[in-house]
Amino acid sequence: MSMSMSDSDIHDALMSLENEIEQQEVNIVLQDLDDAMAKLEQANESRVPVKIPKPTIRWRKRDKDGNEIFARPRSSRNQRPKTGYRQKTSCPSNKIQCEVAYAPETVESFLQELQSLLNDAAGQPLVPKAPLASTNWSTRKSIFSESWKAERPRLVNTIAAQHSVSAHLCQHCGKNPSALRCRDCLPHPFFCEKCDVMMHARHVFHNRETIIAGFFQPLPPTTYVLNTTLCHDARVVPVEIPVRICDCPSESLRIKPGKAVTVVTINGRYDLSMPELGCEGCEASWTCGVHDLNLTDYWPATLHFSTLYATDVLFTFEEMKMAALGLSCQAFLKMLDQRTVRFDRTGKISADSFLKSFFEWEAVRHELDKMLRKDPFKCQACTPDMLAVSVDGNRKHYRFKNAAGYCIMCAI
Repeated sequence: MSMSMSDSDIHDALMSLENEIEQQEVNIVLQDLDDAMAKLEQANESRVPVKIPKPTIRWRKRDKDGNEIFARPRSSRNQRPKTGYRQKTSCPSNKIQCEVAYAPETVESFLQELQSLLNDAAGQPLVPKAPLASTNWSTRKSIFSESWKAERPRLVNTIAAQHSVSAHLCQHCGKNPSALRCRDCLPHPFFCEKCDVMMHARHVFHNRETIIAGFFQPLPPTTYVLNTTLCHDARVVPVEIPVRICDCPSESLRIKPGKAVTVVTINGRYDLSMPELGCEGCEASWTCGVHDLNLTDYWPATLHFSTLYATDVLFTFEEMKMAALGLSCQAFLKMLDQRTVRFDRTGKISADSFLKSFFEWEAVRHELDKMLRKDPFKCQACTPDMLAVSVDGNRKHYRFKNAAGYCIMCAI
């Protein structure tokens, strides 16, 4: 019995056969891939993981020329090459010593690249940042100079604005226009004429400025402004005064300027007057003596004083002499004279008077230390902070050999 098939049936049978063959081929390929993946997983599980230790970086101190500074003496240290920093790590897989070198520039560029990669991974825009501090001295110095150079124009404008003479109201009464500016009365430096007299008749050591010819000009303590005119008046030295000098009511006491004296502070010389108390009822009077000056931290040049030194100046001179051995008294007083001129005051400071007064002050302090049982003096030559220097080393050696067991500095 014969069967007849049409062309369409034959075409459908061929297409189904081709699809079955393609499906079988795909299944075979997928099976091969699965077998390969299983083999790889088994190989990875059987393999011992290799752990490579992270290299560490050790920073070393270098001088301005880039040479390494060692903390140990040359005989007890290992000499190493000067280029970069090296660390040896062992690789367990092939037993080979791996040496990794790190240069300062390489580390810095690596950190910058790592930061950019982290920003990209987080989806954040890359923001330019300040350059990292370099281990190279010349690079750090260049970065420091460039930062100051970029900031210098703004600093110039700030200093120029400090001398602005724009109009201000008095920051104390809030009514009158300001006539002066006091740099020591911060945070409210502007004063009118009346408030200036009320404040600075007591604070005579403040440095004031007023507008003259369109610029701020310093004023001495004995000068004040009245109706835009410079006037002069005596100012008394701020010292401790008694509350009562007689049995009369305290309202009858009046303070008036007395003997003219010179007061020397760390800001230079001031020409002031000593205060005198007078009673209008019984005509009793009081004048300031050496005892009253000492209670207010002044040191007189003589017992019949016409010059006073603030003890802060004497302490400062002593500390500078201990820190800078070559500092002379003339140089120190020249610095005080320059500060006197800077604040528009006049007069020189006597070097002989200052030095004699300083020695007397030191003698009194020495006696006070003995009363308090303090150790007044230690041989500074035997301590790490040497206070004596001799150019003639041979003379020192000769004196040391002839000294019976004393140290070289004590033998001189």
